[in-house]
Amino acid sequence: MVSKKKIAVLVLIAIIVVIGVYFLLTYQQSKESFSGEHNILVLCTDPSENRPGVGAVDMAFVVNVNDGQIGNVTPVYPGGLAHPSLTPTADMQAEGLHEWYLHDSLWSDDLENGTKIAQEIVEYHTNMSTDMVVVVTPTAIDAMLNAVGPVTSNGQEVSNVSSIDFLREDQSNHGATRGDAIENLAQGIIDAANKNDKKSELIKVGIEQYTQGNIKAVPSDKVAQFISYEGMNSLIN
Repeated sequence: MVSKKKIAVLVLIAIIVVIGVYFLLTYQQSKESFSGEHNILVLCTDPSENRPGVGAVDMAFVVNVNDGQIGNVTPVYPGGLAHPSLTPTADMQAEGLHEWYLHDSLWSDDLENGTKIAQEIVEYHTNMSTDMVVVVTPTAIDAMLNAVGPVTSNGQEVSNVSSIDFLREDQSNHGATRGDAIENLAQGIIDAANKNDKKSELIKVGIEQYTQGNIKAVPSDKVAQFISYEGMNSLIN
């Protein structure tokens, strides 16, 4: 069985793996190692809320990596976590926001600034600093589900429903926390990819989703270094 750490570190296994594969294919000459200790902030977004940026932050994880080995994985629930000093922009205030919450950290279309704000909020409230961010949208998750399906999560078959609707249903009808619901779905994707011999399809659709902008990494080169150091197969298997 795949360990819970590996499920959570990728949130949905292909999020980091496919980014790494993409950059390994693009920058094969890069030999820089991913040594030492690093923290990866993974942001799961919901683009259904009206805003200029990639979407609202629905759930977050901080993943500790030491010399390429996965350590602690800490879920971070966005509710109530506000930036200690930033004042919301005029358009945010027009929507009734008087504090800059993690939920709204990716409000603008400036992804680098948004991920920086998210990192500052997470560090302020958890005392965990992060040096890279991975952002994933439900569109990418839906594509991965379709690539490896059928997928079973928490005893339920995920079919004819969007991933974000399924996650909400898992919470409301089955008592799962948001973090557990995401990890359950990740387990289902991993199991389906292995059982149905669809690892290559998962990687292919992940790269497609990355190039389409539905999976993002900041800074992208550091994520590639992590995959180079750790090895793709150890993450997929």
